[in-house]
Amino acid sequence: MRKISYILLLTLFGITAMQAQIDTKAKTVTVTASAPLEKTIVKYRVKATLSMDQVYYADTRVENLEQLKKQYFQELKDLNIDTAIFQEKEMEYFSLGYQRDGTILYYETDSKELAMKLLKTNLLGVQLQFQVKQIVSSVNNKMALNAALENAKTYATELCKTINTSLGDIKAIGSSSNYNDDWTSFYADYQEQLTVNVEYNMN
Repeated sequence: MRKISYILLLTLFGITAMQAQIDTKAKTVTVTASAPLEKTIVKYRVKATLSMDQVYYADTRVENLEQLKKQYFQELKDLNIDTAIFQEKEMEYFSLGYQRDGTILYYETDSKELAMKLLKTNLLGVQLQFQVKQIVSSVNNKMALNAALENAKTYATELCKTINTSLGDIKAIGSSSNYNDDWTSFYADYQEQLTVNVEYNMN
């Protein structure tokens, strides 16, 4: 009997998409399913790009990078922010192709309130970006795995019913997820998914 393939897209238990393949010759059904993977924010970071490109033609008394940096730091000190915490990445600035002097400063903190406070400055020549570092705990990873397996089993069971068979034991299993602990923009946040590939025997 020839191999029959089913590629289906549907919404099931909060899943955005699933795939399945039935092999009647080998008497197996292979299902790909996923479940939401919850992330936890563990650190906040503000990236400050100081560039003389932005102030060169403006009507300002800032004549060089050191003056711009001094003016920026003074605004932060007025907010009772310790500027010694900043890490400077000058070469990162020049790698972005700016024509005039500048630098990039990073401020890392465990406090969202402090990170938000850093964004309250409004200075010509200083561009600010709010970033977060996120991780997935072992508890959340296990919860997502169990949910994805349950969705895979439910889906495979329904597929077996369409050809008048029943679902057997798991023959093979694998999983993958795309999460990492890199710095990302808070406003570019998206829902991570943990994906499982499960091959079942059919009775």
